[in-house]
Amino acid sequence: MAAGIFSIGALPRLPLGATLALPADIAVGLIWLATAAALAGSAWRRGGIANRTESVIESFGIGTWVAGTAVLARILMLAAPKDPWPARIAFLLSIGLWLWFVPRAVANLVRLARSRRRPNGIVLLSTVATQAIALIALRLFPASPAVSGAVAALMGLGAGFYAWAAFLVVRGHIAGGWRLASDWANGNCILHGALSITGLTMVASGRFGEAAILVYWEAVIAVFAAVEAIEIARLAARVREQGWRRAILVYDVSQWARNFTFGMFYAFTLAFRQVYPGRDPLRDAIVACGSYVVLALLIAEAGLLAATAARRGAAAAQMAAPPSPGERGARSRDAAPAARGSTGRARPARPRSPPETG
Repeated sequence: MAAGIFSIGALPRLPLGATLALPADIAVGLIWLATAAALAGSAWRRGGIANRTESVIESFGIGTWVAGTAVLARILMLAAPKDPWPARIAFLLSIGLWLWFVPRAVANLVRLARSRRRPNGIVLLSTVATQAIALIALRLFPASPAVSGAVAALMGLGAGFYAWAAFLVVRGHIAGGWRLASDWANGNCILHGALSITGLTMVASGRFGEAAILVYWEAVIAVFAAVEAIEIARLAARVREQGWRRAILVYDVSQWARNFTFGMFYAFTLAFRQVYPGRDPLRDAIVACGSYVVLALLIAEAGLLAATAARRGAAAAQMAAPPSPGERGARSRDAAPAARGSTGRARPARPRSPPETG
């Protein structure tokens, strides 16, 4: 999803963006196919899908499947504008995933509301998935009154999901009992990412005027600044506790949430400026520099992923390789003293005790 948002929003604003658009679209398609194949393979294994759907909080990750497939539909639409059917097929697939996801999301939001668990921003993927469906529907069927009405309902549902999920996240953190360095989740940045995709859908719908979009955009900036200030404080706390290497140069799949949220904020700001091109220094600066920030984050995360995969591969290869003759000899020499005493001499055999006589 993060790579697709970069390909759609930020890449065209970069030098050589037009030249790299097709290779980037192909790469995103291949990533989607590989992910889909991995998920399909896990479905055949016992408990494979259940491991992803039974957790009350982690099951919201299904929202990335919905949004990622919707992004694929947009990429297919841009890559083949004269043939809408590949994009429509991907869109129908995203709708199917969304219909499977939403009942689970509602049920788990109810469970979280009744419990005192502290969820993180991953629960806001209920909003992201819903607004992604609405946004792609607007792109594929811009002149359909029926689609326009359905999109309005989806936008309202997505906003309701945001209010509900954000309340649960804030309530859980206000309650205390957590540490900034270890317990603030990467997914909490979706607090502003979900607002950004909602704003992008608002712009695309044409239902909101410039003044309303401006007020909303400023609210998104406020949430963005607050959440990222907490992220900076968490980084400082982690560096103090763990050092730079363990605090920064580590890979976790949840870190892709930041690529999504920054890319979506940039896409929202760019669309706002394109539809309402009035002069605004902050908006102009974000449009001018934001694509490079999104690119830098993507390169950094991909680099961490590659380095982690290389280390794991090297470790696995080392464990699987048979020991060399020199290593076998060293192991034999190391094992020999175990049969000797502390002086290095062979231990004398213990005399047997005489048999008891009755």
